[in-house]
Amino acid sequence: MVMTSTYTGRIADAHRAGRNLALVWPGSLYGMDYWAVVKGSKRGAEARRFIAFANAPDAQVRYVENIPYGPTNRQAAQRLPAQLASWVPTAPANLEQGLAMDDEFWVEHGEELEERFNAWASQ
Repeated sequence: MVMTSTYTGRIADAHRAGRNLALVWPGSLYGMDYWAVVKGSKRGAEARRFIAFANAPDAQVRYVENIPYGPTNRQAAQRLPAQLASWVPTAPANLEQGLAMDDEFWVEHGEELEERFNAWASQ
């Protein structure tokens, strides 16, 4: 394999297991996920407390120490040791080299581009 797209945690695990794999940040793509609580949820208060906990810098640093996925809290990203920060897309040095995925672009053009890709791939 020369290059692939994957989750950072999988490459980090393979690297720790002695596999000769590395991450390349220039031109990388990153996207966002969101927490939400459905209005009127019976356990909405607990859900909001969980979201507050999960987004706290200390909790995110502990999470990244276990599996190097990018913390969403900038304070957490800035607190990571340099060796660990090198594995996460949201570390400041890595994030500035990446490109944000544009969901609106794909909603508008995804079907057309998929058809073009499939036509090219079937040649």
